[in-house]
Amino acid sequence: MEKQFPWEIELPKWKAALWFLGQAGYYMKSGGVSLVIDPYLSDSCGMNSPAFTRKYPVPVSAFEIKADIFIVTHDHTDHLDPETVKMYSYKKETTFVAPRFAARKLLSFGVPEANIRIVDVGESANIRGVNIRGVFALPTGADVLDTTGYLITFPNERSVYHTADTAFCSLLLKACPKAEVLLPCINAKFGNLNIAEAVSLTKAVNPKYVIPNHYDVMALNGENPESFKYFMEAEKTETQCVILKAMEMFVW
Repeated sequence: MEKQFPWEIELPKWKAALWFLGQAGYYMKSGGVSLVIDPYLSDSCGMNSPAFTRKYPVPVSAFEIKADIFIVTHDHTDHLDPETVKMYSYKKETTFVAPRFAARKLLSFGVPEANIRIVDVGESANIRGVNIRGVFALPTGADVLDTTGYLITFPNERSVYHTADTAFCSLLLKACPKAEVLLPCINAKFGNLNIAEAVSLTKAVNPKYVIPNHYDVMALNGENPESFKYFMEAEKTETQCVILKAMEMFVW
């Protein structure tokens, strides 16, 4: 059977789908619009430091990816990956969204300035009918002070909140938006949310589904997502925890 890519799959107009790309990356589509966020589709981190070598091959080549919108949450290599952006074949057709400092880096990787939209915390942009709003994230380092989470609302009102890398604080709970799907980091490394903190954030967002990330690609930067699912289920909320394999399709 010929391989079918996510961007080739047709969905009913009221549905949405996403595919986990590993680390904090996802491919999404809904209402006839496609979007990719924080794709890490190389071994850039491992090339710079063997301790962060990929545990498994990239699930899809950056050459093959095609999306209407390409979102970057901050300028860490596993989120704004030089190799992934350089290999991406549709720079002239795609609109790139990033916070202000990360947006500058995109220019150096060959993305046309006219195709870059800066969306910082508290700002919004409507691109191809998709509303993208910058959401507060507590930066995990002085080198990424512009780190921004994103609330994505498709034309058919299907909504997703990607936390970006974020540390925990009370303001994170107060500033979080409501969304149908929450995509939180859970790895508890290098300043990111730990499992208990990710559970607290999930309760504050109260989504229909929570799909954890940032636990699978690098052994030194990993976590067991089943632990997150266990503690989510112990809370007995109506939120369903879904753990995806790389390139597994989730529809809601």
